[in-house]
Amino acid sequence: MSKYDVIIDTLPAKGDRIEILFRQAGDGFIQVEYGYEQRVELLDSFRILAVDAKVKKMNIKGLIETLPSLRANMIHFDPTIIFPQELIDKIKDAEESIAGVDDMVIDSRIITLPIAFEDSQTKKAVEMYLKQIRPDAPNCKDGYNLEYMALCNGCTVDDIKHMLLDTYWYNSGCGFWPGGGFFWPMDPRCKMIVPKYNPPRIWTPEGAVGIGGACLFTYTTATGGGYQLFGRTIPTFQLSMKHPQFKDGPFLYRPSGDRIKFVEVSEKEILDIYDHVHEKTDYVYDIQESEIVVKDYLEFLAKPEVVEGAKEFAKRQEQGSKIAPKL
Repeated sequence: MSKYDVIIDTLPAKGDRIEILFRQAGDGFIQVEYGYEQRVELLDSFRILAVDAKVKKMNIKGLIETLPSLRANMIHFDPTIIFPQELIDKIKDAEESIAGVDDMVIDSRIITLPIAFEDSQTKKAVEMYLKQIRPDAPNCKDGYNLEYMALCNGCTVDDIKHMLLDTYWYNSGCGFWPGGGFFWPMDPRCKMIVPKYNPPRIWTPEGAVGIGGACLFTYTTATGGGYQLFGRTIPTFQLSMKHPQFKDGPFLYRPSGDRIKFVEVSEKEILDIYDHVHEKTDYVYDIQESEIVVKDYLEFLAKPEVVEGAKEFAKRQEQGSKIAPKL
């Protein structure tokens, strides 16, 4: 092991828990990471949230904040108050106290978001990209990204739309851009996968909904970006905090655990909601307090129709990825 190795401790794999790595991430940060390989496993996120809750309940002196995500938790601490190894030992205690994921119940709000496919603002972003960045971009057929998304996944545009609408999208953590969340499909039959723009866009409208790899993102403000775009949803961020939904902070999403459920509407409805959020401030967001019973979710994943459907879709994706032009 090099003297520059950032892994300062580990916790061996046990039961349904993958090996845990403790990485030095600066003088006052430790990253608790699940496994060496990148992986998209929601059960990792469930476990991270459960352990994170236990760590916070310990009231550890010197712990400043935590930032849980899909397969890691960034721990911010004051090294003048607590030594890194002392903090790691306490995190290990919290980890070892979790017997398994089967008994977990995760607090998880359900946020219903309207979406308009093939809206004018998304089309404008694609047109600007073709004009200013890459005129020959193969992912921008007919002025949208949906055809390319379908090609990559061996399916139709209608299939892509149904996959977006037919599953809950689980937020594994917030980041990339203020108020943004990293969302993953809870139904493996809806796990579409697409490459990112190459090179990225210089403009994306507020409310655009995009996907890169298997991760979905709702753009909180006008910005650059590289995810393939479905269409546009309603505001999920308000810096002015004028609307009652944002009175305690500018972000719609909580750091982890929220689920999005999309419903299709017209672009006119989307634009009307923007007016009622940013101007009239009287739009009522559809948010339900709920929870994820992990045992029930595991039973859903084990259903024959879900297992076979996911396998069949994976085969179609494999064929589609061979046909789709590389970006």
